Amino acid sequence: MYLLLAVAICSCKGKPKVTDSNDTKAQNVAVSTNNDSAREKPADSRAFDMEKIPETDKLTGTFPYLKLPTGYHFFENPQSPLGYGEIKDYDKEYLINHGTYFSEEGKTFKCGIGADDNKTFSELELQKSFDDFVASIGGVKLYGGEGFKEGEYERMNKLDPDFVNSPYKYSISDIVEGKKLHTYVIHTPNKLVFIQMSVHDNDAELTVLETKPFENTMQQTSAEIIKNDIDQKGKSILHINFDVDKSSLQPDGIAAVNEIGKVLQEEPSLRLSIEGHTDNSGNTSHNKRLSSERAETVKNTLIKSGVEASRLSAIGYGAANPLVPNNSEENKTQNRRVELVKL
Repeated sequence: MYLLLAVAICSCKGKPKVTDSNDTKAQNVAVSTNNDSAREKPADSRAFDMEKIPETDKLTGTFPYLKLPTGYHFFENPQSPLGYGEIKDYDKEYLINHGTYFSEEGKTFKCGIGADDNKTFSELELQKSFDDFVASIGGVKLYGGEGFKEGEYERMNKLDPDFVNSPYKYSISDIVEGKKLHTYVIHTPNKLVFIQMSVHDNDAELTVLETKPFENTMQQTSAEIIKNDIDQKGKSILHINFDVDKSSLQPDGIAAVNEIGKVLQEEPSLRLSIEGHTDNSGNTSHNKRLSSERAETVKNTLIKSGVEASRLSAIGYGAANPLVPNNSEENKTQNRRVELVKL
């Protein structure tokens, strides 16, 4: 029985620090500062010095890097607000280092763990599987359920008044005492991966988080951006806001269509196919109809503004042509779009 955990390693400058490959137990390295200074740190500040966490080059693979031990499986609950079975490109989770809360942000995977029908769930077996394998690839165990430092729960409630209801503590079921909770960190030359698991009698909750800085890719829809996209790519992809499950434009959606009109006014010879797309929520015929009606709304709004109807066509594809898989809310948002294709 084994736990396979891997992470993609890119080439980087300099050699990684050498770690002891003979370790078979998870390193439980005390890396926090004294109790008083640790409590003074906010929850979004690491409760340890990363320089004290050894680097490892033993990790390969792709996110979320996990194959569970034989007899165990991930289970999903799509109705859960906490993210069962979801991969998010950017999210947050509270983590524990030797009884002190801290938080990290980056790419996350949050999911439950259960035993197969012919298997009896074993808290100890699952814990040892994680302990031994993380140690074998040079990881460090930050916490093993020893209990929070005195006053830690009260400190968190002061920092975050809604801490009890926070969606960022998915893998911390016991927020008061911190029992049956295991936190690990894997420090590669160019990645930092945290694993945290709360274990119960019959199941467990797991979070895998790969840290990364936030990148804001948001841009204001403007005539200049639309024109540049069409000139360079032959089309422009817009996320125009409509009323929920309707073809009527919201105020900022109207502003976006006005920017399309400016492009058409500046380029009298430009002809566009206005193509509507949805995510996969709802049935196929409904999505096809909704995407067509939204494309027609954009077309008719442009015609009312003075654009000749002969320069425009409108069509809806529903969810037939997604940009990305419809496996998260973030991806579904990307797929709900209007494309302006040069004719």
